[in-house]
Amino acid sequence: MSFKLFTAIVLGVTVSPFGGQVFATEVSKHLSSYIEPEPIKRVEPKYPIDAAREGREGWTNVSFVIDEKGDVSDVLLMESSGSKDIDKASLKAVSKWKYKPAFENGKPIQQCVNSVQMQFSLASNSNQGVSRSFKRQYRAGLEALEAKDHQAVEKQLNAMKTKKNMHLTESNYMHLLAARYEKEKQDKEKQLEHLNRVMVHTDATTEKLKLSVLYQRFILQAELNLFRDAYRSYKALMKLDSAQAYKADLDNIIANIDEVISSDKDIILQAKIKEDHWRASIVRNEFSLVDIKGALYTLDVRCANKRELFTVENNNTWTIPNSWKHCQIYVFGEKGSEFYFVEHPLEIAIKAS
Repeated sequence: MSFKLFTAIVLGVTVSPFGGQVFATEVSKHLSSYIEPEPIKRVEPKYPIDAAREGREGWTNVSFVIDEKGDVSDVLLMESSGSKDIDKASLKAVSKWKYKPAFENGKPIQQCVNSVQMQFSLASNSNQGVSRSFKRQYRAGLEALEAKDHQAVEKQLNAMKTKKNMHLTESNYMHLLAARYEKEKQDKEKQLEHLNRVMVHTDATTEKLKLSVLYQRFILQAELNLFRDAYRSYKALMKLDSAQAYKADLDNIIANIDEVISSDKDIILQAKIKEDHWRASIVRNEFSLVDIKGALYTLDVRCANKRELFTVENNNTWTIPNSWKHCQIYVFGEKGSEFYFVEHPLEIAIKAS
């Protein structure tokens, strides 16, 4: 079988734009004050042979650390389309990248909050819509959803998942259907999980679809206390002309988020280790891990120019210095372990210092 490949596309290296206690009005300031890493060498990922033969496409979102020498380490998969071989190819390529190190006060420093999104697509699929069989499955799933026949919806979704030659457009439709199904079941976390797997930054994605997906993400992120993610979705929405009609409503939600962050109430996230780690982007400088069920091994605190590893014990509290900007939290542990991640108000951090 012959096939022609598109090289995996690096869609962009980004850094987390917020640090410590943040507000929407500070977004532009944080973005403009942070210097992105400067690449010296980027190894292109190899398209997995089995994926190419099957006509399978995908994407990954990878996090990594750049050390004082400019070498990449501690590469982690944050999100992906779900193909293990594509995930592996991305991780392997990024680990070989080389950067010009950042400097602070004349000394090289680590850059610990970096991410890149990669898209794997095939030339043979570049102008291809959904297949007839997939379209039948999708329509059958929609009809079952309208009829509230959950068993039939799950049957169609499972059939879609087993499709070997799924390309990005079909993957998007599958996750959109799955998101609607989880909304019907009132499972906001799973609904958001599927919406996050819809690839919106492609040439084939219409502005209408971008608006719908980003708007739904934004609402769910706000409701689930994923405030920094909500800020990012808000910023992406503001780049769409079609979102301007909703700006007043979006701004009201942002104002409510700002109010919650500056309040004297705890911000609580319900967390679960799905593979080997769980992650969060924090909006406050003090947090605790409480009511742990299962085994948690390591807490990895990655900030713009600082990184620390800690052993996790139940009900431990950590306070991050204000100088540690753009912090993300990674909790490693046994698959299925559950806990609550609690961000404390600023007043508590002051009293504890």
